[in-house]
Amino acid sequence: MNYFKLYFTCIKRAMISRLQYKTDTLIGILSFLVTNAASILTLYFIISSIPSFEGWDMYQLGFLYGFSMLPVALDHLLTDELWVTAYWKVAAGKLDQFFIRPVSVLFQILAENFQPEAFGELIVGVVMIIFCSIGGGISWGVSTVLLAIVATVFGAAIIAAVKIIFTSFALKFKRSGPLLQIVYNFIRYTNYPVAIYPAAIRALLTFVLPFAVIISYPVESIIFGGINPYLLMGIIIAAAVILFTLAVVIWNAFEKHYQSSGS
Repeated sequence: MNYFKLYFTCIKRAMISRLQYKTDTLIGILSFLVTNAASILTLYFIISSIPSFEGWDMYQLGFLYGFSMLPVALDHLLTDELWVTAYWKVAAGKLDQFFIRPVSVLFQILAENFQPEAFGELIVGVVMIIFCSIGGGISWGVSTVLLAIVATVFGAAIIAAVKIIFTSFALKFKRSGPLLQIVYNFIRYTNYPVAIYPAAIRALLTFVLPFAVIISYPVESIIFGGINPYLLMGIIIAAAVILFTLAVVIWNAFEKHYQSSGS
C-alpha cells in the first residue's frame, strides 16, 4: 500500500514537472499525431498496392493498426524511463543515487517519468478504432469491450516486462539500448495480420515475445470471432503475470551484481 501511494505521488510530481513546459509538451503530442498519421498513409498505400491481404479489407487493417497503438501508448505513457536507463543512465553513473534510497530501484525507475506525448498515440488509436468500426461494420459487445480493455492494460504490462528484461542487461554491461530497440521493434509486426508471416515469426510473436497475443489475436476475435474472448482474456492476464514476474526476477538477479560505472 505504501508503494501504491508513493507511485502516484511520484507520477504526480513527474506530471507537474513535464507540464511546466507546456509548449514542449504540446509539440510532443502533435509530433506523435503527425508521425502516426504518416504511418497510416503508408499503410494505406501498401494495402492499395496489394490486391489480397489474407482476407482483410482496409477497414479491418485500419482497426488492427489503431488497436495496436493502445497498449504501446499506455506503456509509453508510464515506463519511458526504461529507455533512458538502457541507453545512458547506467553508463553515466546516474543510477547510483537510486541505490541509496530505501525503495526498490526498479520501482523508482518506473515512477521516474511521465510522457504526455503518448496521448497523441492514444488519440490516433481511438479515432482509428471508432472510424474503422463504423466504416467496416465491426460490432461491439460486452465481451469484446472487456477484451479490448484487458488487452490494452495487461498488454502494456507485457510490453513493460519485455523492456525490463532487456533493460536489466544494462546493469551488467552498462548499455543495452540497442538490444532493447531490436527486440521492441518486433511489436511493429503486429501492425499487420500475423497470418502473413512465416511460422517461425508467428511462434516468436506468440510464445517468446507475445505481442501477437495482446494485439493480433484480440483483433481477430473482435472482427472475425472464433476465439473465445473470455479465454483470450485469461491467457493475456496469465501471460502478463508470468512475464512481469520473470522480468522482476531477472532484474533483481542483475541488480545484485550491479557495479557503478565510476563516471
